[in-house]
Amino acid sequence: MKIQQLQMLNALSETGTLQAAADKLHRTQAAVSMALKKLEDDAGFPLFDREGYRLKLTAYGEQFLRQAREVLRQQQRLQSLTQQLRDGAEPMLRISYDHTCAPGSLFGAMRTVQTRYPTTDLLLNGESQLRALRAVREGDADIALTPWLPVFRQHGDFETKLVRPFELLVVIAPKLVAQFGMPKQRRDLLEIPMLMPQNQDIGINLDQMIRMPGQQRIRANDSIAQRELLVAGMGWGIVPADIIGDELTRGDLVLIEIPDFINQVHLEIHLVRSAERIAGPAAQLIWDYF
Repeated sequence: MKIQQLQMLNALSETGTLQAAADKLHRTQAAVSMALKKLEDDAGFPLFDREGYRLKLTAYGEQFLRQAREVLRQQQRLQSLTQQLRDGAEPMLRISYDHTCAPGSLFGAMRTVQTRYPTTDLLLNGESQLRALRAVREGDADIALTPWLPVFRQHGDFETKLVRPFELLVVIAPKLVAQFGMPKQRRDLLEIPMLMPQNQDIGINLDQMIRMPGQQRIRANDSIAQRELLVAGMGWGIVPADIIGDELTRGDLVLIEIPDFINQVHLEIHLVRSAERIAGPAAQLIWDYF
């Protein structure tokens, strides 16, 4: 059995067809088909059910795939470790953060990296709609600062570390309070447009969580734009505390306090990295900082 055969098996399971698996691995369909047939012959039992239009894994095949994925994870970690032992500190450390999380909490750790690893460049990249998590999953970021729920683990093999609670606040501009009065109950909000983000990249739907039917929505594709719309008095909104602290202090926004309105939202801000890759010295320093 070869690593390439296990990679093809995993790609077929993820994509569903031989052609899609071949495209993902930049191989021909014939090469993938031949390699999987050889893998099945070497295993000595049927991995696939070939009766339908598409190849489907047998019960034996499903069990085999679970172990194959563990081998692939270990192989990827070994490759990552080999690179770190050969090259030393990373030439570049890619840090991604979600716009809903103030990146200032990373600055102390980044200063430590600057001091200890002066040849490591730091790339800090802000993302919207939880794409920072996808960047880690797809290998485009080494570490991410992002809102976190345990259900997110289904989108990748992650290691996480708690940084702080993720607090959502219900806010409105004073000019809207002057026009409509301060909302005291849920129904008071129905008269005022609601500002909210578009559905998150990995499936959070605030519409379903809040359930305010019939109300006009203004949707923004990131939290920064949502904040600017709120300050402009375009509507009320539910926003992360991290991004409106200054506005609350200045009085550009005020809190709406309705008991039990958003108490079902319990997120945390986590530092996240891939469990499939060995962290370099600079990335490990930031991880240990928290």
